Amino acid sequence: MTRAVALCLACWACGAGAPERVALLYRADDTTAQLEDRLLGPYRSRHPGLRVVPRDVAGSRFDYRRRLATALAQEPPPDAFLVEDGDVPAFAGPGGRGALDLAPYLPRVDVDLTRYDATVLGIFRRGDAVYALPRGYTPLVIVYNRDLLDRSGIAYPGDDWTWDDFLRIARRLTRDTDGDGRIDVWGAAFDRRPAFWLPWIWSGGGDVLCSDGRRASGCLDAPATIAALRWYARWVTREGLAPRAFDPRDEDTDNARLFVTGQIAMMTVSHGAVRDLRAAALAGPLRLGFVAIPHRAGVAPVTVLYASAYAVPGRIVGRKAAVELVADLTDSVAGAARGDAGIELPAVTTAARALAAADTLGWEAAFLRAVARGRPAWRARVAQWRDVEAVLAALMDRITLGGAEPGRAAHATARELDRLLGATR
Repeated sequence: MTRAVALCLACWACGAGAPERVALLYRADDTTAQLEDRLLGPYRSRHPGLRVVPRDVAGSRFDYRRRLATALAQEPPPDAFLVEDGDVPAFAGPGGRGALDLAPYLPRVDVDLTRYDATVLGIFRRGDAVYALPRGYTPLVIVYNRDLLDRSGIAYPGDDWTWDDFLRIARRLTRDTDGDGRIDVWGAAFDRRPAFWLPWIWSGGGDVLCSDGRRASGCLDAPATIAALRWYARWVTREGLAPRAFDPRDEDTDNARLFVTGQIAMMTVSHGAVRDLRAAALAGPLRLGFVAIPHRAGVAPVTVLYASAYAVPGRIVGRKAAVELVADLTDSVAGAARGDAGIELPAVTTAARALAAADTLGWEAAFLRAVARGRPAWRARVAQWRDVEAVLAALMDRITLGGAEPGRAAHATARELDRLLGATR
C-alpha cells in the first residue's frame, strides 16, 4: 500500500469528520429524479443528522456534463456524481480530473465487488483501481411489433438470426398498405447515430477503430467494415426498408413515434426505451418482442454495452459519507427499483437475474441474454470519442444522404480519424 493511500485510510474516520451535508449530482428527468430521491431513504435513515442534497439535472448529456464540470470546479464539489461509460477517460487514472479510487475504501463499507457484472464493473476499472461503482447498464437489442409479423405470417426471430433473416423479414414487412404508391409501413428503423449503428458494424465483422483505439486506417476502411457500412446504408439508399433520417436532433423521437403507431416494424433500442414502450403497450393494442441484433453469417453475434455509475471526487474531505452513499445507490435494492422502472438493467448480477425472472413478458430476459454477447463501447476507452463520433455520423450522412461510395468515404474518414487521434500528422 502506498504512503498516500495509507494516510487516506488512516484519516477515514477523522477526515470524514461529521459532515453536515452530502451533495449528490446526477442527470434525470422528473420521474427518474423522484425515484432517485426515494432511493436515498435508507441512507438518510442511517444518518439522521446528515442533510442529503440531491441535485438533478434535466436535459441532454451535454447539459449535464457542462453542469458537472462547473460543480467539480467549485468549493465544495459534490460528494458524489453520476458518470456514464463515456466519461471514464476524463475522470479515471492519473490523467483524469480526479475521481477517487474507491478500491481501498470499499471493504470498510462492506462492498463486495463480485456482486457486480464483471464486464460492466471493468468499464470503470483501471488495473486494480475502481473509479466508480456501476449503477446499471444496457445492451442494444431489436424490438419488433408482433402484430405486424403475425399479420404477414412471419415467425418471431430468435437470438441466432442472421442479416439474411433480417432482410427477408424487413422486406416482407415494408408495404404500401393503401395503394397510393407511398410506403406506409417500414420494416426497420434507420438510425444515423454511431452509438446505435456501431453494433451493426461489429455484427458484420468490422469496426471503426483498431484494437488499440489509436487509429482507424486498416479497420474503418477494412473490407468487412466497408461491406457492413454499405449493407446498413442500403436500408435507405436502395432497399427502402426504413424511412430516411429526420432532423438528427429528433431522430430518436421520430423513430419511436413511428414504431408505436405501427409504421415501423423493427427498431434498435437500449433499455431506456422500455419505460415508454411499456406505457405505449398499456395505452393501446401494441404487442412487442425483443431479440438480439442479428449477425452476418459466419460472424459471431455481438452487441454494445453502455453503463452508468456513481463516482466520488478525489479532493473531497468527507470520504466516508460519500463512499457509503455511492455504495447505497448501487446496491441490489436500488438497482432492482431502477430495473422495475424500466430505466436500465441493474449492475448487480442477482438483481438483474431477478428482474428477468419476474418479467412475464420476457422483455428483460431478452436484454439479459444479449449481455452475454456484449462488449464495452469505444467511448469508455477513447478520450476523443465525442469528436470521433461526430466524424462517424458525418460519414454515414455522406453515404446515405450525399450518395458517397462507402469504400472511398470510409478510407477518407479513416485518414481524418487518424489525424484526430494523433496516429498521423
